[in-house]
Amino acid sequence: MMQRSTPYSFLALAAAIFACSGDSRDGRPPQGEFVFDYARLVPAESVERMNQLLGALLKDTDIEIIATAVESLDGEPITAYSNRLFERWKVGDATRGNRGLLVVIASEEEEVRLEVSYALEGIFTDAFISYIEHEQMVPYFQRGHVGEGIEATVELMARRAYEGIRGQAYDPSAETPPTIGGFRSGGGGADTEVPLDGEPAPDPKPADDPIRSYFAAQATPEAAWERFLELNRRRIKATDLEIYDDAAKRLLRVNSSAGQDHIARLYDGATPTIRREGKRAAVVFLDDPDNLLAPWFFHRTGSGWQLDGSMYPDVIGYNHVNQWFFRRRDHAYMFAFADFTFDRHGFAFSKRGSGKP
Repeated sequence: MMQRSTPYSFLALAAAIFACSGDSRDGRPPQGEFVFDYARLVPAESVERMNQLLGALLKDTDIEIIATAVESLDGEPITAYSNRLFERWKVGDATRGNRGLLVVIASEEEEVRLEVSYALEGIFTDAFISYIEHEQMVPYFQRGHVGEGIEATVELMARRAYEGIRGQAYDPSAETPPTIGGFRSGGGGADTEVPLDGEPAPDPKPADDPIRSYFAAQATPEAAWERFLELNRRRIKATDLEIYDDAAKRLLRVNSSAGQDHIARLYDGATPTIRREGKRAAVVFLDDPDNLLAPWFFHRTGSGWQLDGSMYPDVIGYNHVNQWFFRRRDHAYMFAFADFTFDRHGFAFSKRGSGKP
């Protein structure tokens, strides 16, 4: 059974983080920090969250992910710049085997590069990196949500790192730093153009009538849950569907294919238990010892059962390996969790699935 990890702090340390000065070419900023936003693309609170997440990831998986945003490459190709910065900053030095990944965002050139060490190319393949850039980063950036896009990408990379460890894609106990020809990275990764400035892309086009009818508010919470999963499997991005309440529509204002794929893959084959009380219903997973299957919430309105978006992220939170926890438990859906106990951080333990008393 996976050990629960403390949720990362949201305390305001932003002033200290943004005190980093100079250009990234001057050498790596202080150890213990992982996000360096010289281009000022990311809100301070997002920088803090990512620093906390990546610090926990390094501790638990022995993988170091560093992200930096620069104003300009001054004419240098982003692939050459990223490779050189990877070497100069010694990305992966904090691990036992040069297990490092560098994210570089060039604001003026509107380019992104993810540079991967030799040791991690089995986990972060070129195809996977390209997928993340095009299906996660670009949708956020196109709609003007650059900070959210960077944070969402870092979170997805952290999840992939943990999945790689669990799948034994490489040996986390190796102690000899793998290098080839004296270099840590051989150009593994991918780069792409991303829209960081200018007019945001339009929202997804409204759904046509058959789609709108099929994904209307449902007669039962069970039907609403199945329709929600189908939306993600089919990568349907329209946010004007009646199965979403107003809070869910706001939550899904950026609906990336990578995010939808993650939900579809995570819940594929999982057995839900649906608890209902009055006009509220919760979809919970009793056989989930690793605490990865977060609950989902639906409420009945005049139209039928809709996804209740008000629970995210105010009530449900996630740590660096995607384990869910309650930020607070004074909400209207607690009736559904009689079969769970909670530790002091809000992590849930199913009495049937976890083995924790």
